[in-house]
Amino acid sequence: MLNNFKSLDIYPKTLDDFRVRTLTGGAISIIAIIVVFVLVVSEFMLYTSVERMDELYVDTSHTQTIPIYLNITFPAISCDALNLDLMDVSGDYQLNIAHTVYKQRLSLSGAPLEEHKEEKDAINIDSTQTEKIEKAKKLADPNYCGPCYGAEITPGQCCRNCDEVREAYRKKGWAFTPTDDIEQCYAEILERKVKYAKQEGCNLHGHFSVNKVAGNFHFTPGKTFQRAHTHIHDYTPFELEHFNTTHVIHSLGFGEYYPGITNPLDDTVKVVAEGSALYQYFVKVVPTIYEFANGEQIVSNQYSVTQHTRPKNAHHPNVVPGIFFIYDLSPIMVHIKEQNRSFTHFLVSICAIVGGVFTVSGLLDAMLFNLSTGLANRKKAQGPAF
Repeated sequence: MLNNFKSLDIYPKTLDDFRVRTLTGGAISIIAIIVVFVLVVSEFMLYTSVERMDELYVDTSHTQTIPIYLNITFPAISCDALNLDLMDVSGDYQLNIAHTVYKQRLSLSGAPLEEHKEEKDAINIDSTQTEKIEKAKKLADPNYCGPCYGAEITPGQCCRNCDEVREAYRKKGWAFTPTDDIEQCYAEILERKVKYAKQEGCNLHGHFSVNKVAGNFHFTPGKTFQRAHTHIHDYTPFELEHFNTTHVIHSLGFGEYYPGITNPLDDTVKVVAEGSALYQYFVKVVPTIYEFANGEQIVSNQYSVTQHTRPKNAHHPNVVPGIFFIYDLSPIMVHIKEQNRSFTHFLVSICAIVGGVFTVSGLLDAMLFNLSTGLANRKKAQGPAF
């Protein structure tokens, strides 16, 4: 019975007396063991890593908002002169977002400034401006009735302050720019000049939420007004000249961070060497769900971006400087799933590595042994040389 069982052995044994050990065989054996060790360690590291699978399908989610996280530094614009405005195609808008976006004053060298420390303004107030300030104070008289500079709707209409003059112009359909010729705007113009003339920089960091529709958020000079469905920017020539759009985007993300995410605008640096410029970033936002191996999910977004720059200089004098982030939503959602690798697949890979290496090394050893044996027999057959 035992003899019949032995007949099933597919690994016949050779007696040690018939085995030949060679120097090349020893070298090949050592190399084979090293190769097996390296491949097994590599396969084990692959087995312990997480495999990620991507799925694409149409985004059918509704009534959601998108959080935007940003950290941007403007080295040459004071915090007082920076306003972050948002508007989208649904008609929603947010002006001068400040409740979740924080400003840090910076010196021109980039060092943080204390909030209570007042920097010397780089603007000279001459005697003429002093007179205008005194006159502007008199305009605070409740009985003051100023002209509307041709924009009166009814005879004798009073415009008591700069906003009323601005509104009168709007109702007429005229463009309005505050100038020194409008006495109600003296104080406002001077105040705006002081903001833009400060020798400071500013860092903005924080987050805000937007509707899940196309829109934009931007930094522009001057004051911003919303009239009905019209977004209006009111700026003076002084503000255009001193709005330096040099900026550093430390980070900008449309949603929560998840492993492996890449935000293409992170660490973007734009420097304006002369004059100013209009920067436009066209962002395509792709909804993304990241699912961990344990089933937990992160709902976020990734994005791609294209850029456009238009300088404001002597060749392009009509360009209004600013920084615009114009975003649109992709209808396709990406679902990234983490998966643990199969232990059975790991065992199969280990067997394949060990069997394959030893088979190849055995063939190589046999080839070298036959080659060396053949050379030795040929030399022996030729006999001794005289």
